[in-house]
Amino acid sequence: MKIVVSATSFADVVSATSVADIIELRLDLFSVFPDERKLLGIEKPTIVTIRRVQEGGMYKGDERRRIEMLSRYSAYADYVDLECDLRDEDFKAMKCKVIESYHNFKETPNYEYLRDLIEGKRGDIFKIATMGRCKEDVLTITRVLCEYDDVVAFLMGENFAWTRIFACFLGSPFIYCSISKAVAPGQLDARKVRKIFSLLR
Repeated sequence: MKIVVSATSFADVVSATSVADIIELRLDLFSVFPDERKLLGIEKPTIVTIRRVQEGGMYKGDERRRIEMLSRYSAYADYVDLECDLRDEDFKAMKCKVIESYHNFKETPNYEYLRDLIEGKRGDIFKIATMGRCKEDVLTITRVLCEYDDVVAFLMGENFAWTRIFACFLGSPFIYCSISKAVAPGQLDARKVRKIFSLLR
């Protein structure tokens, strides 16, 4: 299990270096898109993300330009995050490992729906982040984690923040955390997560 810190600026990157195993660059939340070569100066492995509005991000520009930027950044990153509705060609254009992601800010689909997404994956890791509403949603995410490897799966929302911790004990390779402010509902502070895992171990 690795702690991924979502950074919205290079100031966040500096703050995250001491606590993160991996730093996710949420470039859609940066004030400007940085020169891709700046990634070489980051001491920890990196994930590059340019999240669209419909997935909870701030990017509103041309989709082809977004994919081209992700491809360019991927030459300097360890992972790039691509949404599961993208074309096969978009995945092939990346020059590093790919996290294929599915976000749903309204609900958690049934197990069969999520199973089909995972079994059709083209990335190296599949990430599922859905809104938690009830105990049945916890059961769905638990089943996904128990039956598949290389899957990050958790429920969003303050009442289900604990599923981010819980998922790690069921094999989730990453836990996404914040360093300055949460970038998703229920995201936990990385320093607190370090303490929690220290106590639980």
